[in-house]
Amino acid sequence: MELSKARIFLIMSSLVLSSVMASLDSSFTPIAIPDMIDKLDSSTSEIVWVALGYLIAASGPMLLAAKMADGLGHARFFQLGTLIYSLAMIACSWAPDANTLITLRFIQGFGMALFLPTTFAIATAMYGPKKRGAALGILQAANAVGFVMGPVFAGWLLDAYDWTAIFWSRIPFAILAILLAFLALGFKKPFRFSEPQKSYDYLGAAFLTFSLYGILYGCNKLPVEDNHLDPFVWIIFISGFILFFLFLKQEKKHKDPLIDLTLFSKSNDFTKASIAFASVFASFPVYLFILPIIMINGLEMKAWDAGLALGLAAVATLLISPIAGNLSDRAGPEKLCMSGALMTGVGYMLLFLVNSDSTVLSVLPAMALIGAGTGLFFSPNNNLMLASAPPERAGMVSGLFGVLRQSGYALGFAVTASLFTAVQNWFDLQWAYSSVNALSEGPANSITEIYHQGSQWSPEMLVFILHIGVLLCSSILIITLVNSIPKLRLTVSRQLSVGLIAVIISVFSMGSYSLKAPGMINISNAETVVSIAKPVAAFGMVSRSYDFIEPVNASTEESANLNSQTYMSRCGFCHGANLEGIDGLGVTLIDSTFLQNMDLEETIEFLKVGRMINSEESISGGVMPGFSWLPEEELEEIADYIKSISVEE
Repeated sequence: MELSKARIFLIMSSLVLSSVMASLDSSFTPIAIPDMIDKLDSSTSEIVWVALGYLIAASGPMLLAAKMADGLGHARFFQLGTLIYSLAMIACSWAPDANTLITLRFIQGFGMALFLPTTFAIATAMYGPKKRGAALGILQAANAVGFVMGPVFAGWLLDAYDWTAIFWSRIPFAILAILLAFLALGFKKPFRFSEPQKSYDYLGAAFLTFSLYGILYGCNKLPVEDNHLDPFVWIIFISGFILFFLFLKQEKKHKDPLIDLTLFSKSNDFTKASIAFASVFASFPVYLFILPIIMINGLEMKAWDAGLALGLAAVATLLISPIAGNLSDRAGPEKLCMSGALMTGVGYMLLFLVNSDSTVLSVLPAMALIGAGTGLFFSPNNNLMLASAPPERAGMVSGLFGVLRQSGYALGFAVTASLFTAVQNWFDLQWAYSSVNALSEGPANSITEIYHQGSQWSPEMLVFILHIGVLLCSSILIITLVNSIPKLRLTVSRQLSVGLIAVIISVFSMGSYSLKAPGMINISNAETVVSIAKPVAAFGMVSRSYDFIEPVNASTEESANLNSQTYMSRCGFCHGANLEGIDGLGVTLIDSTFLQNMDLEETIEFLKVGRMINSEESISGGVMPGFSWLPEEELEEIADYIKSISVEE
């Protein structure tokens, strides 16, 4: 096909813009998660699906979309994908709650699955074999620029505005991307860059997509709270594995499969490189998800600082990748892959030096090593996969890169998020119950101070979670390292053994380190420990002081009221003296629909049981401890006071 230089320039501009936007999403979202949790009144385990939903929707249909684009037209798929992706991204700016945002991110990911595989195919068709390298280099550079600049701009936007800014700031570019896609490639009859095909593996794509959802849903939910007792969660989780088995059967019998499974059975090198590739991405959530939360929420750094740290890792990857690609032919790709995995592991271990007093400078060496290590790994690993496959399967292998990248990253995200939430919930529950029981006679403000400083968002607790995550992901890198050893033949049974050893090391190391977790409360007299004006130093946790809302003095009549006094001694430290609520601890009880829907007896029963952090009914994101140990008359006094004041207000 002969196209004018102006038309080629217009098409490449469209491809570059869409590629940059897609890579921005990968680096924008993790930094915004702490603000999303806060602004959307959501839990960590829920909000993580903002990233997971996007990854699942992008990875499952990607191979099918690439196949269908070959037959129905790359230009048409690029236009449709860009349109869906851009409109969903614009809609994310106005998402009123977490569920809406997650749904829109699913749609956005599906749009990316349609257009991303077509960018390389269109560029290759336009430039031909002689200039193909230059065209692909431009697109790779566009992806790299988006990934490098994403964290920096995300940090700046979050410091100036809130999480919605990472979406609405790109609205002009989204509109431009849509216009360019249709102007450059044609409206009624888009340019065709390939001949039609007749056979598409729709069923295989459906099996792969829903199997990923089921497996990742189980990995994210089962370790949290009592979800392991929920049959529904187990059904979805097991269904994921069943669907994956059906996907494998479908690929074996389909005449034009999404993935040619013989690539794995005929080449040990291809299998090893694929597993190593996916496992590297599975380790990424430690620094792309957990680290920003620790830096912003725990160490009170600006989002800009977190963005610079992540940007440094991206820059290091960008600089090292081409060097590693040139060296792989001379030194051998497997040796470079081993070196990259080791360097990445050392970078993760440097994160052990991060503590509650760390600055952004203490994080940068780790980020530089992680970025350089992954840069040293990627190019040689990709070359090894392509070299191990027949030339006629090069397109399929290129599509497989996307699936392995997205699914590995998504699996790491699901496991890391569940670990994060599980540790938070365990600690917060223990701390809340012990503080309420041990300090029940202390002043409300004193109890508030103790509880808040020992909560799940304390700096010490977040740093502890970071270290646990480092141990987890360092264990994952064992799989990468073993699969990068030259000349080592790994059968299915040996691969399973390597995975099992990595799991054992991970569980043992995390369990051993957990013995160093911040201690429990054991105090009989709050007044001897607590000083409102100074930070509290207790239980091995030295925390900063907070400004709390001072309780409004009740009238003389209310002060004399026994119910009021009982409420203040048990509930005022979270919900305020006048039921007005205290940020970060308890919601306002004034005009509470939850309370209005319960009678006095039901309110008493709720006070006895309490509520876990991630209950569907919770809007505070914190523990509501149960008071079953209180005398029945005291519970009645609290319930009566809450109901009466709420109604009066």
